[in-house]
Amino acid sequence: MVMEWSTDSVPAAARFDQWREACCEHVYALTPERKTRGAFHGAISRRQLGALDVTDITCDGHLVRRREQDISDCPGDTYYIYLQRQGHAWFEQHQRRCLVQAGDIVIADPNLAFSTGTDGAFDFRLWRITRSRLRPLLALRSGELPMLRIGREQAEAELIAGWLDALLRPHATLSPASLDLAVDTLCALVASAAGAAPELREPTRLARRQALLQRVMREVERHASEMDLRPERIASSCGLSLRSLHQLFLLGDCSFHEFLTRTRLTHAHSLLRDPSARHLGTAEIGFSAGFGEVSTFYRRFKQRYGVTPGEWRAGQPLDS
Repeated sequence: MVMEWSTDSVPAAARFDQWREACCEHVYALTPERKTRGAFHGAISRRQLGALDVTDITCDGHLVRRREQDISDCPGDTYYIYLQRQGHAWFEQHQRRCLVQAGDIVIADPNLAFSTGTDGAFDFRLWRITRSRLRPLLALRSGELPMLRIGREQAEAELIAGWLDALLRPHATLSPASLDLAVDTLCALVASAAGAAPELREPTRLARRQALLQRVMREVERHASEMDLRPERIASSCGLSLRSLHQLFLLGDCSFHEFLTRTRLTHAHSLLRDPSARHLGTAEIGFSAGFGEVSTFYRRFKQRYGVTPGEWRAGQPLDS
């Protein structure tokens, strides 16, 4: 279920006051401040994914504080992952200031006061993880998790962002148990970036390998229709050796080549039922999906779906 809220339905004069209340209800208890007058626009989209709360926020720039009084009035029971989607923003905590650009990630504890702002517009995604789920994995010397920026150029940022993106894929139909395992992996990735407890270093290493496999699989999906796609090319684009690439697939239920074939078959299956592709013959469908030989395409398709591509297409309604 998705909750949508926008200032569009609020009279212009009351928009910022309503925005303040909406932030306190759907984000954290905050103290937004705005010096300029005039129209203000803000939108919040919030959904729940098992133990994860995901909130997208876009709004005009202004100053936001989470003061000690806000924390005292409404302490948070989560940690959060802040992903800058567009533009930039700054954060300040304990006299330390950092600038975040599109693609950067910030991991933080909402129970530590901070301020943030931008001279443009805010556009970010906030993932909240229950404290009891993440805290046991962290090595917190002072008992606190200070704000941590992970730049988009760092491997950890790409792995965390890629894992988060996979959780939001429209075709992802994870069971509650699978989603729970995915959240465990996310927590381990965050702990690896923020500092994992010594006894949990091995689980965090496994989580990084799982996230790296996810990244490799997405790269394969992007280029599967290219007939000359080879594992060497994917390994190089992901900064891996060929041996490491094949070892990653040992974490899953298939090899690199099996996954590539599955991906191509899924694409071909989709094209065969696409009305806009009816002018293409079944052989052309196979070539479009990345198969270099018609016989291989037909054989693999029948192995997976039990019928040939032509038989499958013939059984589809004309208006599908």
